[in-house]
Order: sequence, then C-alpha cells, then structure tokens
Amino acid sequence: FSEDADTLFVDTAVKYSKISTAALAPKEVLKILNVAMQRAASSKNTEYQALLEMQIAKNEWLQSNYKTSLRHFDRGWSLSKDIVNPKLKRSILTFKTSYPFWYGRYRDVIRSYEESIPEVEKLPNGKFSLFAGTIVGWSYTMMGQISQGVGMLDSIRVHCRKTNDYYVASTASVAIGGGMYEISRIDDAIQFCEEAIRDADRGNCNWAKIWGSLLLANAYYYKGYWKEKGIFYFKQYLKQYDKVEMRVHIFPHLMNLLWLMDTHRIPRIPGFFLAKEIQRAKRSSNVSLKGAAYRYQALLQKKEKQPVNKIIRSLKTSEKYLIASGHQMELDKTRCELVRHYLLINKQEQAEALIESIGSNLAAYDERFIPVDLKPLWKKKKSDKDLLKDIFKYSQDIISIKDRKELVRYIISTANQVTGAERGAIFIKEKKLLSSKLVLKAAKNITAQDVSHSNFTPFREIINDVIDSGKGRILNTDQLIEKETPSIDTIRSCVCFPMKLRGKTIGALYNDNRILNSNFKESDLETLGFFASQVAVAMENAENYEVIQQFNSKLKEEKHYYEEQHLENLHHEEIVGKSSALMNVLKAVEQVANTDASVFIYGETGVGKELVARAIHRNSMRRDRPFIRVHCSSMPETLIPSEMFGHEKGAFTGATQRRIGRFELSDKGTLFIDEIGELPLDVQIQLLRVLQSREFERIGGNKTIQSDFRLIAATNRNLKKMVTDGKFREDLFYRINVFPITVPPLKDRKEDIPLLAHYFLKIYADKLAKPVNAIPDSALSQLLEYNWPGNVRELENIIERGIILSPGSSFVVPDALTFSSGNIYDSEVLTLNENERRHILLALRKTNGKVHGPGGAAALLDINPNTLISRMKKQKLKKASLFR
Repeated sequence: FSEDADTLFVDTAVKYSKISTAALAPKEVLKILNVAMQRAASSKNTEYQALLEMQIAKNEWLQSNYKTSLRHFDRGWSLSKDIVNPKLKRSILTFKTSYPFWYGRYRDVIRSYEESIPEVEKLPNGKFSLFAGTIVGWSYTMMGQISQGVGMLDSIRVHCRKTNDYYVASTASVAIGGGMYEISRIDDAIQFCEEAIRDADRGNCNWAKIWGSLLLANAYYYKGYWKEKGIFYFKQYLKQYDKVEMRVHIFPHLMNLLWLMDTHRIPRIPGFFLAKEIQRAKRSSNVSLKGAAYRYQALLQKKEKQPVNKIIRSLKTSEKYLIASGHQMELDKTRCELVRHYLLINKQEQAEALIESIGSNLAAYDERFIPVDLKPLWKKKKSDKDLLKDIFKYSQDIISIKDRKELVRYIISTANQVTGAERGAIFIKEKKLLSSKLVLKAAKNITAQDVSHSNFTPFREIINDVIDSGKGRILNTDQLIEKETPSIDTIRSCVCFPMKLRGKTIGALYNDNRILNSNFKESDLETLGFFASQVAVAMENAENYEVIQQFNSKLKEEKHYYEEQHLENLHHEEIVGKSSALMNVLKAVEQVANTDASVFIYGETGVGKELVARAIHRNSMRRDRPFIRVHCSSMPETLIPSEMFGHEKGAFTGATQRRIGRFELSDKGTLFIDEIGELPLDVQIQLLRVLQSREFERIGGNKTIQSDFRLIAATNRNLKKMVTDGKFREDLFYRINVFPITVPPLKDRKEDIPLLAHYFLKIYADKLAKPVNAIPDSALSQLLEYNWPGNVRELENIIERGIILSPGSSFVVPDALTFSSGNIYDSEVLTLNENERRHILLALRKTNGKVHGPGGAAALLDINPNTLISRMKKQKLKKASLFR
C-alpha cells in the first residue's frame, strides 16, 4: 500500500471507532483498529499510533479486557506527548478527559475537564467532542452536582437536536434521565429516557437504547407499572445488550432490579442472579460499580442474617471505592446502610455524624430523599446561620485564589452549588462615553450565543436592573410554565446579585434553572449579595495579580533579551564624526525623533544603521522604554514568526515554555527590524497586519495582544527593485518608508576616519590593557587611502587587531589593509552583494577558514557565527572556494 492509502485507512478507522462508541460494536471495531495500527506502524506515524492506541483501549474496555485496555491507554498517552498537530492533540486531550468515566472515576473526569475549560464556555466542536461533553455532564450528576450536570447536558441536547445529531442528543437525554432518576424525579426521568430512545432509533445509538431501557425498567417499577411497562423495557435492554455482544456494565441499575427479584418484589427472570452480577462487578475495573457491588453484597449478607461486623466491612469497602469514584449519590446510599448498622451495634455518635453529612447532601434537593427511618437522627435543617457560615468560608476561599481562570471557575461552581442552579454567569457593565455595554465575563453552562438569543432578553433586563439599582432580584416562573418536556427555551427561575466594589456596583452574579425546580429564596438575597461583593473584590485582586505577573514576566523576558543580545558590548553612546554627510543624517534624526513616524534607514553593511536607530530612540519620547532589535538575516526563516510574535507552551516541538515575542517586548518602546529585506513574504503579510492594527496573537495562542511600538526598519538592499521583482510587498514598503534616512558609506566621509580611529583606539587600548595611545601619520594615511568596503565595522576591527599586534605605544596598521590594492577588491564599482561575498572571503582567508571562536572569521567581522554561516550559505561559499 502507498503511504497515502495507509493514512486514509487509518483516518477512516479512527473516525469509524469514534462513531461506533455510541453503536457499541467493539468486536468489529477492534478488528479494523488492529489492521489500522499495523499500517500506522509501518508508516511510522506516531500521531496516528497514539490515537489508535486510545481507540483500542476504549474498545478493549467495552469487552471487559481491563488490563489490556489500560496498557493501550498508557502507551497511547506516552506517544501523544510528542504530538504537534493541534487538532490531534485536542482529540487526545478530549479522550483523556472522558477515559476515566469508563472506569467510574467521575472526580477525575471533572478535574481534567475543569482544568481545560475557558472562562466563557463554548459548546464542544465535533461529534466525538460533543459525546465527551455528555460524559462530563453525566459525571457532574454522579458527583451529586445534579443542577450543573443537567444544565450542561441540556445545552448539548438542544444543540444536537437542532443540528439533527440524534445519537449525541440521545446520549445527553438519557444522561439527564439518569440525573432525574437519582433525585427521584421519576416522571421527568421517564420523559427524558423515552425521548432518548426515540432519538437513538434515528441516530443509531445503541448506547442510549441500552441504558435508557434499563433506566425505564427501574423507573416504571417505582411508578407501579412493572407489569405494564417495566418488564417490556427490561426485555428491550436484554435484547440490545445481546445484539451488540456487550460484556460490560458501568451503572448499578441492573443490580437494583436483581435485588428486587431476590427480595421477591418483581418476578425473577431465569438466569439472572444478584450474587453472580456482584461477583462480575467486583472483578471489573470500574471503581463506582465495585462500590455499589459491595453495598449489594452487604444487603445480601443482611438478608442471610450474617454477622453485623461482616456486613459493616462490606459497607466500608463500598464506601472506600465510592469515595475514590466521586459517585456521591451511590455513596450516600452506602452511608445510609452504614448508619443503620452502626445503630444496631450502638455506635450512636458515628451514626449521627454520618447522617448529618448524608442529610446535607440529600436535603439540597429535597428533604424527602432522606430515608424515613433515619430522619429522626437528622437534627436540623440548613438554617440561615449555616448558610452565612458557608458563605463566609467560600469568601475566604475566593480571596486566597490568585489565578483568575481558577477563581471564576470556583466562583460560578460555588454559586451554582449554593443556590442549586444549573447555570451561572458573571456579567460586567462596561461604561463608555455615551453608552454602556453588558459583557459576559465568565460562565458555566451558558454560552455567549445563549446570552445574545432573544429568549434571554427579559433576563438581560433583570441583570441590567440589578446593576443599575444595586439590589438583588429573584424571578420564579414555575407557575407560568405548562409544558411536557423542559427545554432551554424557557427559564423556570433565576436569581441575580449585585457585585459591589467600594460602594459602586460593577457587575452581577447570575444563576438560573431551566429543568429543576427553583431553590431560590428571598431570605437568601442579603447573604448571597455579600458573597457577590466578595466576588467583586476577589476578581479585582486576581486581575491586579495577573497584571503584575504579566509585568514581571515581561521584565524577565526583556532582561533575557538584553542578555541574549549582549548589549553590554555596545559602547556607542554617540555617533562619531563631523562630515557634512554625517551631519545631514543627524539633522534627519533630530527632525523625526520626537514623532511616532516609521523610519526607514538605508545603508551598506557596517555603516552604523543600528546606531542611527538607537539615536532616534534615545532622543524620542519613548527613550525610557525598551529598544528591541530583530536581526532578520541572523535567524532561520522558520524561527522568525516565533521570534516576532512569541509562542505559547506546546505550540510546536521544542516549545517547552511560553515565550514573549519582539512585538510584545517593544510595547511603548521602539522596535528596530534590521535587514527587513530578508523577511519571507508570508511574514511580510503578518507584519503588515500588525502595523495596521497593532494587534496580534502568539503562535499557538488565541488571546489578542496589543502593542504600541514605534517601528524603525533598516536594509542594505534595494527594496524598490525587490518590489518590482515581487520579492517584497509594495504595500509594506510604503507602510515603512514614511521617513527614509540614508547613512553614507565610510568611503564617502573619509574626513571622519581620523576621529573614528582615535575613538576606537581609546576603547580597545583600555579594554585590552595595551599602552597604545597614538596613531602615526603614516598609519593614518594608510587608513585614509583604504576603500573600507566593510565601512565603520571594518575600521573598528582593524583598530582592535592593530592594537593587539602593536608592540609599543604607537599604532601599527595590520597587514589586512594590503588587500585594498590587491586581487580582492578591484577598482570597479561592485554590487553590495558582491562586496559582501568578497569581504567574507577576505575574512575566511585571513583566518584559514576558521569561523567560530577567538581568531575566527566571525570575531574578525564582529558578527554572530550563526549569522556568518547563514550568509555563507546565501553566498554559496564553502571552504573549498576560499583559495580559488
């Protein structure tokens, strides 16, 4: 097979596996995935191998091959660390979020998800990501955060039904049904599960049919319709289960029906026994299912009148697994049984302590959920004093959180938890000169599209009213709602609190419910209003901390930049000379310095273009801010975008940490782009956009960054000709060529040579600790006669070398100048390109081809060795050509 055919096959196999997650056909999928893995391995495509390992892990788990599954997942995760492709990386991270779900580790699912979500949530993109989103929502309900889980699931459900994605819609509906079942809202559970099965038929989602049927069998039993409906759905469950040859369970609903059979509340179905199912669940790798299995084991032990201590051991094991899982609803059921057995052995204190914890969790939804036989032990309802105590604790927590993303996530999750809301958001009112705008700053289960929808208009008005009046509001619309299935189209209730900072209302904390009944009470407004004000203080602190961190990070990057550039070696505080040509340059510098106009400096290599740029900066209003240089010819083309724009950690291979780019570093200062003619055309387009808007994004980032910099560019090339030849963009040329300055070559201002020579003599005599303090007339004549193709830079190098070679106090001109009349430089006028080639050849011949280190050509030319190598490649110079 060709490599393209292998890639196509692997890609199709991965897509088929993703789709088949809902269809539950693991045997067939595994055959295809294993063939795909062979082809990916033969083409050495590690990115696809990582993705295939993850898909194989999932399907092995569905076959109950837990150790094999874990081995494939670990292998895939290890391979994924080298993935650069952002789309594939996103798929792997989505898989990492959902994988713990299959093992019943719901707390890990939520932790992984909450570390990756933005401040304002968006609906996941793509079928698999949406399916993973339902897993996250389902995990919230398992953890007892029913309102948050249902809110998230309903958003996905409505979106998928609108886009005709019925297999994900059916998964979301069955998950909502599961949540409703957990809090004994049986009618709602039935409505959502029946909707899920209808949608599953349209979307070929066997997953939703299996679990929807099992949930309906349980729900109809509790409604008293086992014979009429329950047994039908149980048989549907068995039919679907056998159809896909599924060998795994992840929920305890089957054990509940088997328990009902063991206790003779429903007729036994041949071949089904609770003890057998308990053993299978205990052998599984699903910690939640194990936890439930040990509780049902305790119930069987109780039924068989086994010793209480043995029953308690089973219940404690159940508790251990369920704590690890995070399945709060199952944990409360286990603890209820523990309380009953503690009472049997007269452990009253342990029983009372446990029932308080259980009661607080269950009463958050409805006191009816607390078992009747245990209710006398639950001494008190949640009082206003308790709420105030909780709010005080939460307020202390939020003040200590410095990371803004972590803070808003904690604020909204806490507000949802305290109020029992499904959705939450923070709104800020941004005031402008003649108007104000309501801005969504952070949200959970509410998207920007939801807020802009016409259905949300009345609630935007409530938020505006709360901000304007500074008073909280509650709106309950339950009595106005008459509908069969709850929907996003109608909000049942909402509560909104003003966020006050130093006596002013700056925004609002908003929560609402679309499915669950309202828990919002007028009596809570004042207490929760205090929490909202603490939120305002905490957000301001976090924003100030972020600004300080960014400032410190920028200072660190600037320091690192200056260290890289070795600016301590730049000793030119002034431009030396008195020729009329130089005076014209300095006059232009004076004219343009105090403006923000872009400056374009022309001149041969070595004439001092950077010195002119620094003089402009030093005499400008930006003199106290950074002067940042970008030397385009010294960088490989592939690194230029990263150097200019910066990059985020993980943006590409080798990006081990975030790096601030030159645009960002030069904010409020001056950006000097040297050798701008070397920029690739694609980078020229990006530069033009930045110059037009002063906005950009780091590579691998999505945050728009603004930078107010003054641009100075320089070149030794003929840009007008490059524009004509199509090598430089005309629009960029006119954008940067606002105020051109031409720096004359040294041969055109020879009267400056004596001043420059004495200037360099003093610097290098001090630096090298040599007693050279005079330049004889004969030596000066030699310097004046020389043509200086390397300009001021070459003169500086000659003086330094001469000082090293001079035996006494008088300067001796080194032999290098003998080439001025020899075979290297002819009297004909050469192009700048040919001059550069010959000058590099001269340096390489003088150093016998040595480039790096002391006495090398790079040191002789006073340029970075990498820059010299880059220019040698450009000129196609090799050692073999040195002595031709």
